[in-house]
Amino acid sequence: MFINISLLILSIATLVFGAERFVDASSKIAKNFGISDLFVGLTIVALGTSAPEIFVAISSIVNSVESVSIGTIVGSNITNIALIFGLSCFAVNQIKNKFSLESLIPFLLSFLLFLFALKDLKFSLIESLGFIAILFYFLMILSKERSNVMEVVSGSADMLKNSIILVIGLILLVVGSNFAVIYAEKFALSIGISEVIIGLTILALGTSLPELAATMSAIIKGKNQMVIGNIIGSNILNLVIIVPIIGIFSSAVMPVELWERDSTPLIILTIAFTLIMLFLSRAQMPKYLGFLLGFGFVGFYIVYILNLINLISVF
Repeated sequence: MFINISLLILSIATLVFGAERFVDASSKIAKNFGISDLFVGLTIVALGTSAPEIFVAISSIVNSVESVSIGTIVGSNITNIALIFGLSCFAVNQIKNKFSLESLIPFLLSFLLFLFALKDLKFSLIESLGFIAILFYFLMILSKERSNVMEVVSGSADMLKNSIILVIGLILLVVGSNFAVIYAEKFALSIGISEVIIGLTILALGTSLPELAATMSAIIKGKNQMVIGNIIGSNILNLVIIVPIIGIFSSAVMPVELWERDSTPLIILTIAFTLIMLFLSRAQMPKYLGFLLGFGFVGFYIVYILNLINLISVF
């Protein structure tokens, strides 16, 4: 057990270190080309922190456990809004208006299509193509989000250095999150926690560790636009990349609990997050409101987890 705890701490330390390097390097590269922090969050950071979910999806098909992958992305999207955005709300009052709301369109489209597809507990080829179409639409929006290219302010040596640090940070993010999940599971088993609870709590949170680490690092560094971009981009990419992988290469039927239990909190959180983004597009969030929202979202996440492990019955 001591070994598992030690390796868990080392994995988390690796994850945090990687997140700091990743956020720093991506921000420097963005500034070098006149790209906003929001754009970086929607693209580089979002794709990088969604890597664990993508790896889980591919692995789930190979091992014929597709429901694990869908459960992971549902849990991850819930965690991204309820826990990660909830924690960022304590600092979100620093976000300056305005930012483009166009990225919310694919965010909502992918969410609505996912609900429609999940209702019959399987994903068809047509539905998968719909997600791919939303992905291309998202990429079109990103091409508009990018600000005009500015004069490069640093030399090629600095660019190469930052690019190398970016890749190293991403690798540490993925490796750190992977081993954090593995050793958290081993530690839990060593103290007698059932595998079901582990899957619904530790593993669901584990794939969101990169988003959490990158978000905390971005908040500390005052890059709050990157936080918003990361959450929106991660939730979009989780659906428009992973669901088509399942829909095209598998015909598995999903557990009914995903629709009957987990769709409700996902709907509530998505609507709440969208309304907050609409507010932030026109005004700066008062500090007291940020704290209230932070407690509200994090409290919602705690209730959701307690409901999962049957300590309470809400959803």
